[in-house]
Amino acid sequence: MNLFSLYKDELRGFSKSKIMAFLWIGLPVLVLVFHFMENVSTDQSVPFTLLSAILVSSIGGTLSAVMLSVSIINEKSRHVYELFLIRPVKRYEIILAKFLAVYSCVTVASLIAVSFGIVSDWVTTGAISHAVLSNAGESLAISLSLIAVSCSAGVLIGLVAPSILVGAILVIYGGNNLTVIPLIPNILEVTNAAAFTIGISCIVTIMMLIVAVMTFNRKQF
Repeated sequence: MNLFSLYKDELRGFSKSKIMAFLWIGLPVLVLVFHFMENVSTDQSVPFTLLSAILVSSIGGTLSAVMLSVSIINEKSRHVYELFLIRPVKRYEIILAKFLAVYSCVTVASLIAVSFGIVSDWVTTGAISHAVLSNAGESLAISLSLIAVSCSAGVLIGLVAPSILVGAILVIYGGNNLTVIPLIPNILEVTNAAAFTIGISCIVTIMMLIVAVMTFNRKQF
């Protein structure tokens, strides 16, 4: 069993979960609801295409991190990894398969939700400018990079947390705070802040996954 086989198994399992069903269906619905509320309440000063990307980053990142940590904690309690490790499976492949499976599912959900935002702007204004699409693409890239940070934090927390309750608390109050680190260039308004944010997110994600793999390698099953 190689990484690709593990990835397919994990992808099949996560894609059938209720949380992922909410991300695929609920996020687009939330985008439309927020769009409707903004249109009826105030003048829309910010294109909803961009607002939908922010919404996706916040909700998608939190739910994906919680889903990863809960999945790992459940499998630890059911001694699932003991069965994996008697096979010729490398430990890092188990971790990467989980991370990639959830991240792939959330990426699809993000693309669907932001597409709904683009369509909503088009229906409302009758046209979408190149600047709006460019900014939407940049916002989506930043959102996906921040979601990667959340997912990697969810993996690490799942490995170290002793229970589901502790894991959920650590994700919500600890893991999500890590996404502030890549946003520092935006807060400071430096030049090419988006590129710095995406780069820092990639570095933080890789570092978190390395620590997660090292932690998993040291565990005795």
